[in-house]
Amino acid sequence: MKKSVLILLLFLGFNLTNAQEITYTPLTEYKVESFQTSLITKKMMFDWFGKWDKVAYTKNNDIILIWTNRKIINEANETFTIITSSKENEDEMYGTIQILSSNNQDALAENSPYREYLTEFLKTISKQENKNKKFYKEYLKVEY
Repeated sequence: MKKSVLILLLFLGFNLTNAQEITYTPLTEYKVESFQTSLITKKMMFDWFGKWDKVAYTKNNDIILIWTNRKIINEANETFTIITSSKENEDEMYGTIQILSSNNQDALAENSPYREYLTEFLKTISKQENKNKKFYKEYLKVEY
């Protein structure tokens, strides 16, 4: 949840002095579990959209990859910001995706007009397997 606050603050352009004035609503996460890598969602987005536009770090130094102004829905005049993170420990291994519309609204929220289409899009690309190793070469540059 703290990652979501950090990301939202980054996108809205607030500095830390204004952070107290923000009413925060957590973003909806699309979660993909994996037995192979927690980087699954980051790789999915890289395979689909190419290299990320921004990198952010949580206070725990977890890496968050961000793609901005991406067209996902051909029929809609809308671009989206895609935020990916990952979690790996002894008990669980998964990646998450959060999506913001161009006006910084949670595009995966229950009341979002984009939710159904985006969820289907994410389900579809999560089933596609791409064995290309280019993502890992690029990701290592961010990690080290």
